[in-house]
Amino acid sequence: MRTAAIVAILLVPMVLLAGCGQRVPTRNTTGKNTWGNTTINPGGNAGGSGVPTTPVPTSAFVEATLIPSETVTVTPEGTYRNPPPPENVTANLTLLDQKKLVFVYNRTAYNYNLQAPPLLIEYTLTVPNITKTRVVTDPVSGSDSTVSITYPDPQAFFEVTVKDLETKRILVRDGYGGQYDVSYSKKLWVRYPGSYYIEFFGNKVTANINFKGPRGTPG
Repeated sequence: MRTAAIVAILLVPMVLLAGCGQRVPTRNTTGKNTWGNTTINPGGNAGGSGVPTTPVPTSAFVEATLIPSETVTVTPEGTYRNPPPPENVTANLTLLDQKKLVFVYNRTAYNYNLQAPPLLIEYTLTVPNITKTRVVTDPVSGSDSTVSITYPDPQAFFEVTVKDLETKRILVRDGYGGQYDVSYSKKLWVRYPGSYYIEFFGNKVTANINFKGPRGTPG
């Protein structure tokens, strides 16, 4: 009996020491379990952020090969290819895609299959200004003074062309500068279904462009 008691006393420390050989996962200040140098994240891979990623939908506005410019009569407003818009149509539109394009005398184009008209193309331009100083003589006192004159860069221009890929006719063409006015923001409408080539051409401008269509339109 005395020998058995001595054996039992010796076995207890051995069991306790054996349990110390296994590391227990600890919890750090970020709430993540750590094993050695590898971080295990709930919902993610080892060393990852643990935040599930949301797939980005593919845009239906596909970058297109540029078509050489040509002179084609613009289809008049109100024809069967471009009927007038219904009342309050903008209230039912949603954003399909948006682009921010910088132009240094270059063109960018997209193909788009318009299945559920209308398509609204709206843009806002950022145009650089030029500041010049002039010396002006007061006609009464004869004294000279320097004044600053600021105006938009005359070399800046922007143009949007929407062309029917089937008939090659231009349905919409408008822009800023040159033959157009100097409005920094405009809205252009395409009101008939079809496959379209949408081209942007400009110089010394940055264009923020929104494409909008009826809710539920595939984007």
